[in-house]
Amino acid sequence: MIEDCSGERYSGWDSNEDSDSKGFLDDDMDFLPTGWGKNDKQSNEDEERAEMVRKARLKKEKSQASAVMISAREKETARVQGRQVDFPRAFVRLPKSRVNMEIVESGTKISSDSTEQAVEEGIKVINSMIPVESSCVVSTSQPLDVVESKISVSKSTVLETESSIKSVEKMAQQERDLKSSKTQTGSLRAEIEALNHKQRLEMQKQIDQLNERHQKEMEAMKLDLKEAEAARQKASTDLCKVREKNSAVRTERRELDLKLAAVNEEVVRLTEDISVLETQKSDALTMEDFSSNALYESRQETRAAEFGLQVERMHSATLQQQITNLRSKNRSIRQQHSQSASTSRRLQDLERKYDSLKDDYFTLENKHNELDDDAARYRRELQKYKQDAESYRKKLDTIQIELECVEKSLKNMATNHVNMLLTRESIRQDYQELKKTHDLREPLVKIGVDIRLRFLDQSREIALNISRDEADMALRTNGNVAAHRGNAAADAALFKCNLVPEEYEEEADEIFQKLYKQKPSEYPVWTGIAERQTDCEATLTATKWSSISETLREDWRKVWNELCNHTTISDMVEIERIVGLITRLEALTDEIVDIERSRGRRR
Repeated sequence: MIEDCSGERYSGWDSNEDSDSKGFLDDDMDFLPTGWGKNDKQSNEDEERAEMVRKARLKKEKSQASAVMISAREKETARVQGRQVDFPRAFVRLPKSRVNMEIVESGTKISSDSTEQAVEEGIKVINSMIPVESSCVVSTSQPLDVVESKISVSKSTVLETESSIKSVEKMAQQERDLKSSKTQTGSLRAEIEALNHKQRLEMQKQIDQLNERHQKEMEAMKLDLKEAEAARQKASTDLCKVREKNSAVRTERRELDLKLAAVNEEVVRLTEDISVLETQKSDALTMEDFSSNALYESRQETRAAEFGLQVERMHSATLQQQITNLRSKNRSIRQQHSQSASTSRRLQDLERKYDSLKDDYFTLENKHNELDDDAARYRRELQKYKQDAESYRKKLDTIQIELECVEKSLKNMATNHVNMLLTRESIRQDYQELKKTHDLREPLVKIGVDIRLRFLDQSREIALNISRDEADMALRTNGNVAAHRGNAAADAALFKCNLVPEEYEEEADEIFQKLYKQKPSEYPVWTGIAERQTDCEATLTATKWSSISETLREDWRKVWNELCNHTTISDMVEIERIVGLITRLEALTDEIVDIERSRGRRR
């Protein structure tokens, strides 16, 4: 502070009460919006700047303390009774751009009795902090040690009080010196005001520049925010469309599955009917063959019976003729017996012959009767066989008609089965196309779901006044991974689903090849571990790195090299080790991205 005789005050840049509240801002982060840089770690530059400020404050306090000590010594010397002292003007050397001055002005050689009050009024301590461009200010008076030596000499060599005339002259000289000191004080005040004005102008210029730069950054951020919001809205619209298409595809797929199941059941039923009809056909053919054989055998037996009957009839006719001849002979014999007498012996022979012929006749008659019975029986059997053959012929005709109907049905069923197979093949092709489209868009849907769930989780604390806890860490982690980790499947789906704007397609294709070392049209060429490893490499390629993540990057490279060395997998232990390495690689990638994002760097 600078205090003149009228009691006015002029504040400098390094005053004690304003140094903490009105000083120039050490960090331009205070000009940024609220919330920026809260989580950032203090960099080496910030630490060096804070260290310089602390050193400057310590030097300022030391210089102020030394100035106060000098002022106290000079006042003590001025109060010595009966002594004459010289009050020199002293400037204290301060480092670089800050000077803490004490200007002590007084009249010289005054008496202790008559001028003590005037001396106290003439001593003015001016404390100011003036920004100076040069490295230091060199005092125009004697150094501090010379002043102290003069004070000690003046104390030992103070003379006794002189005459009143000499005192008056000294007082007049003191008044002249006081006027001179006031003039110098005014000029110094004018210089201080000029320096203050110049410093204010420079500060205002710097503030205007910072405000202008801050305004430009804010406009750029608003533009980025609008673009991000537009992209988010577009992604939300696309996600809704994809969900609608996905639901329609699932519904159609369920309907097609039901139709396919019904068709399969119908095919099974028709196949069973065909097998039953084929069995019936084989049975009918077997029965037809059996009936034909039986009819043929019956015809053969009938023919044999008819032939035997004819033979018997011929034999019976012969016997009948023989009987007729015997009867005629018997009549002739009887006539001869009656006409002539014959000996008894010849008669007995004739009688015996007659009896034998009579027995033969009766035997032949019985045999003829049996043959008649057999012929009648054979006729009945023949009639029965004819009836059976007729019924079998009718059954055969009926079975042939049924077989023709079955053949027609089989042809129709075969045609329907072929049509169903063709329909099933077309349905399978449609299903494969829909599944391919679904598989292409599934990564995009999953990413959109993770990002939107993260947004809802982040908005819950403000919208519903519900605190976030570790239980919801999975939602935030999945959202961060979906937003900031490379994903070859999702990026390739953007090209294959024609979701990339035409004016941006060539540049996006080049970026894809730079990140994933392949064209989007050639995807997928990686699976499993290789795909996850490629995604990690793409994530790190798209991240702007700094020295703060150098240690993590070294660990990342070690894990990467170890993964590249495992070109072949021999057993399950090796598989578990590779899975652990790729999990470690993904964790390191996420840590690097989080650190770089926390530093406010754009990826």
